[in-house]
Amino acid sequence: MKTRVFIAGAFALAALATAANALTVQNEDASAYKVSVKLKAGKTEEVDVKSKASADIKCDKGCTLTLGGKSLDVDAKTAKVMIKDGHLVAG
Repeated sequence: MKTRVFIAGAFALAALATAANALTVQNEDASAYKVSVKLKAGKTEEVDVKSKASADIKCDKGCTLTLGGKSLDVDAKTAKVMIKDGHLVAG
């Protein structure tokens, strides 16, 4: 019985640790945006963020977000970035 509880607890902690590495981009504007995400490893991807919605991005080692030609560097500790008036704002 104790082994099952221990294993269940370990799985729960692993799930929380994975979620902690996600960066949330929250769009406060009425327009949808496409945010460019460049990971520290060099890979770049485009993420669509709908109006009044959010998107989760795996950014566990830090990354650079670009919107409208302006970039924002975030580290692994940053949990949330908002889009306000077409600009990225660390939150």
